[in-house]
Amino acid sequence: MLRAAGTSVTGPAHLSDGQDGQDALALRGWRGGWIAAVADGLGSRVNSRAGARLAVQVAQQVARQLPLQADAWRDIPAREVATRIYRRWMASVPWADKASAATTLLLLVCDAQGYARVWQIGDGLVLCRLRGKVQPITPERTGFGNQTLALGVQRAWSDWHTDSFMLQDPDDLVMLMTDGVADDLAAPVLGGFTAVVHRELQQRSRRQARRWLTHELKYWATPRHADDKTVAVVFKDK
Repeated sequence: MLRAAGTSVTGPAHLSDGQDGQDALALRGWRGGWIAAVADGLGSRVNSRAGARLAVQVAQQVARQLPLQADAWRDIPAREVATRIYRRWMASVPWADKASAATTLLLLVCDAQGYARVWQIGDGLVLCRLRGKVQPITPERTGFGNQTLALGVQRAWSDWHTDSFMLQDPDDLVMLMTDGVADDLAAPVLGGFTAVVHRELQQRSRRQARRWLTHELKYWATPRHADDKTVAVVFKDK
């Protein structure tokens, strides 16, 4: 059985300025599995909050329209899915300057058998625990700390990262998170962080799990606490 939980909280920096957060989250069941989308609007762009919300909505729509046949969706080229997302997002953004709504996007589609595919453009982190081994799916970040790829800015297929894997063991899971969380997780703590999140979510209902995640992100006690924080988790239940 696959379960999921997710939440998004506005960071103290935006709260102190009386602003809404620029992260967005969409999480819903899909054919016995889950679709999770997480986005982070670029803070320097005037319409990035709306861009992030449109990104997770569009990603969900595209994922739900994948073929109904049991395994056919697994064979759709990753580039084709990314193209559908990008074109629909561009069409959904109501401003002529699409870059004004620039946003990152992480998408996970996981079927009832635990077969999972991910698409990512921009920063944030996709983190898995598979057969007891914790491993980032997101490539190591390059460039300056404040630079990121984004919908509305980059248009090349090479700007996307995609992958696929199986969630099959009882403790397997995948986490999607924006950089407000990811940037505070150094490699040595990933295993412990993953274990704590899994343990806490596994013993709670979905609503209770969301409340726990919200509390943890709201009181995130690390040096870069000011940013918005969003996490989505899909995990195997015993």
